[in-house]
Amino acid sequence: MASLQQRTSKAPKRSFQQASQGSSTGMRATTIFYGGNIITMNENHPQAEALAVAGDTILAVGTIEQVFRFAGPDTDVLFLNKQTLMPGFIEPHQHAIQCALMGCQYVNISALTYRHYSEIYQVISDTMSGLTAGDWGIFFGWDPELMSDLPILSATFLDNTFSSTIPIVVVGQSGHVAWANTPALDASGINENTESPSGGTIVKDANGVPTGQVFEEPAIMMIMGNAPLPDAAALAQGLRDQWMTYAKAGFTTVTDLAYMPTPEMDEMLKQTADDIANFPIRLALYKMTHAVTDGDLVSRRVAQSPKVRCCSALGRMKKSKLRNEQHTGSVGNYSSRLWEAGLKLVADGSPHCGTAATREPYMTGPLTDILGFPPAPGYGTLNMASDALYDTIKRSHLQGKQFAIHCHGERSSEQVLRAYEQVFSECKNLDNRHRMEHLGLMTPEQIARAGKLNLGLSFFVDHLRFYGLVYKTDIFGDRVNRWTPISEATKNGITWTIHQDHPTFPGSAAPFDNIKTAVTRCTRDDPNTPYGPEYCVTVHEALKSYTVNAAWQLHMEKLYGSLAAGKKADLVVLDKNPYDLAPVDLDTVQVVDTFVDGIRTKLSIVKTIPKVEVKYLAKQ
Repeated sequence: MASLQQRTSKAPKRSFQQASQGSSTGMRATTIFYGGNIITMNENHPQAEALAVAGDTILAVGTIEQVFRFAGPDTDVLFLNKQTLMPGFIEPHQHAIQCALMGCQYVNISALTYRHYSEIYQVISDTMSGLTAGDWGIFFGWDPELMSDLPILSATFLDNTFSSTIPIVVVGQSGHVAWANTPALDASGINENTESPSGGTIVKDANGVPTGQVFEEPAIMMIMGNAPLPDAAALAQGLRDQWMTYAKAGFTTVTDLAYMPTPEMDEMLKQTADDIANFPIRLALYKMTHAVTDGDLVSRRVAQSPKVRCCSALGRMKKSKLRNEQHTGSVGNYSSRLWEAGLKLVADGSPHCGTAATREPYMTGPLTDILGFPPAPGYGTLNMASDALYDTIKRSHLQGKQFAIHCHGERSSEQVLRAYEQVFSECKNLDNRHRMEHLGLMTPEQIARAGKLNLGLSFFVDHLRFYGLVYKTDIFGDRVNRWTPISEATKNGITWTIHQDHPTFPGSAAPFDNIKTAVTRCTRDDPNTPYGPEYCVTVHEALKSYTVNAAWQLHMEKLYGSLAAGKKADLVVLDKNPYDLAPVDLDTVQVVDTFVDGIRTKLSIVKTIPKVEVKYLAKQ
C-alpha cells in the first residue's frame, strides 16, 4: 500500500527554479504536499495539485507551479504517492473526557466485542473474583438489542449471580440506563424513601422498593458518584490514549458535548493541551447545564437543583497529584487547542431505553422488557419544563452563547424548536448558531422550521448501522424509515453534521463508517436494504458534514474545515480517495496520518501502512 514519502529527485524542476527566485511575498514553505489527490472542500476550487504550509498556516493551494514558488532549501517536500489529502475531520458530538474516564474505570462488555451472554457472564465473574472490600465492579456496554440472550437485570439478579457484598454497576450501551446491586444502592443511600432526581428516575417495584434500575445521568450519578476513581496518573494516561484514538480516526478537532468543570479535570486538560507531542487534536467543549426559570435563578432555588452530570465526580481527585494553581471555574478559552464553545442541555432520553420523547408509543415485547422500558404505553420523557428551557436559552442567547440541545423524539424536538422560535421572535439574532443534537425522529416539517432559524443540526444517523433492524421489529416499526431524515436538512439549506456520540455507541470513532451509513442507510449486516432511501445523502454532503459544516457549527470556519491560504494547517492523509469508491466500500478508507498546526502526528495504524520517517529536502 502506498505511503507518505519524501520526494527529492522528481520534484518539478521549473517549480524549484521559481522557488530559488523567491515568491512575491518572500515567504518560504515549511512543508509542501504534492503527488496525490488534494481535496480542498472549497466549492470554488475543489481540487489542487499541491499545497504549501508555513509553520501552522496554509501558505498556498493550487497548481504545482504556483505552490512550488514557495519552496526553499529547508522545505520538507512530501510526496503523497497517489493518496488523498483533505482538511482534518471535525467530530461534532463526542464525550471525549467520559471516554477517557471510562477507559480507566469501566470494564467493557460491549456487543461490538462480545456476542453472547456466556461471554459477558465470564467477564463479570472474572472481574468480580479479583475484587476486594472497597472495590467496585463497574461495567459498560450492556446491549440486549445486539445480544438477544441477555437476561433481565435487577439488584436481586446481580446479588444472586455475581456478588451480594461488593458493589456492582452495569451501564447500558446507550448511557441512559444502568442497573446496580444492593451493595451499590446501599453505598449510595438509595432506598424506598429516596426520591428520583430532576431529569432522572429511580425505578421502584409495587412496594416502593428500588429495583436497582435507574434512568438518565442524574440518577445514574447518584450511584456512580460514590464509586472509587482512578488516580490522576491513570486518568492522565487515559486522556492521552483517547486523544490518539481520535487522531488515528482522522480527527484534528473533537467536540465534547458533556464538559463538567472541576478544578482537577480542568487542570489536567490544560496540562495535556500544553503537551503538544501527546495532544494531536483540538478539543472544543460544551458545558453541561441545567434548565431553570428566571424566577428560580433570582430566588436562588437553583442552588438546590440537582446537577446534571455524565461522568464521575472528578472533584474528589487528590489535588496533590496536580499543579497547585488557582481554579478559575472552567477551562474558558485556554488556547487554540482547548476552549469552551458553548452550552449543552438534554431535552429527552434515549430510544434504547424508551425515554426519547416520541409522539407515538414504543412497541412492547420481550426485548423492551429486557431493556427495561417504562410500562406501556410509553412515549418517553421530556426532561425539562418548557418555561425553564425558554428562560435558559434566552439568558445565554443574549450573552452571545451557543446552545447544543439533545433531542431524539418528535416531542422533544418540538419543545426545543418552540423555545428557539420564541427566543428569536423576541431577541436579535446574534449569530449564536444554536444547535439541535441527534434528531432521530425529527420530522421534515420540524427540519424546515429549523432552517428558517438558521439552526445547526447534528444527526445520529449511525444508529441505523447497528440498530436499524431491531428498531423496525421491536421498537419503532416503520418509523425507522424516517430515522434522521438528513436529506431534508439539505433541501432547507441547513448546515448539518453527523456524529457517533461515543462512548454511548458501539465501537470507537470511525468517520467513514458513519459516512457510509449516511450515504446508504443500511445496517452492517445487510448492505442491500436501506431504511428510508429517500433520506440518503451524497458522499460530498457527508464529507462536508465532517469538515466545512462542522467548522461552521463551531464558529471556526475562518480557521478550519477547508484548505485555503490563511487557514490553519489541520490536515488528514487518506489511503484512498472517497469520491472514487462505491458507497458500500467507504468504510475501507484508512487514515495514513494527520497534521494539526502543521505538526505531523506520525501515526502507525495499520500494518500494511508502515510508519515512514520523512527525510528533509536536500539543500539546493
